[in-house]
Amino acid sequence: MFGFGTEIVVIKGVLDSLSALNSAFATIKESGGNAGSLVGLLTRYASVEEEIRRVEEEKAGVLSVADAARLQIARRQSETFAKNLKNALLVSGQADQWNQICQRIEDSKEAHRKRVEMLKRKRARRRKAIREACLIVGSGITMMFLAIGLVWLGVTIYKE
Repeated sequence: MFGFGTEIVVIKGVLDSLSALNSAFATIKESGGNAGSLVGLLTRYASVEEEIRRVEEEKAGVLSVADAARLQIARRQSETFAKNLKNALLVSGQADQWNQICQRIEDSKEAHRKRVEMLKRKRARRRKAIREACLIVGSGITMMFLAIGLVWLGVTIYKE
């Protein structure tokens, strides 16, 4: 009802995904995982990051204290996972891989930021157009009533 409580489910899902990511990462790390194993891990990590970002954008200022704390814990776990992944890649001699991952993440964030700015500009233009249309319609209705009033006044005065 009214969307309340859905953020709890979403945040719990994010936390569960992060714990699954961490356990998968530990398994890959122990087995000396290859790049193919990391691809699935990175895909899941990216989807968790997107979900955290979406919750932060949509529910900003709406979350209860407990939900905000859970979201902050999820954000921390995500950062810890990224640091562990970076360390594992650097230790295994795949620094170029890490740099490419970071570059793609930054490109994605920049594209997301541009999309949000474009949507905000569109929304502002739409609001302005609606405001102007309301002003024009309101002015037209006012002029119509004024004209009707003047005609009525003229008819009333002419009859006398």
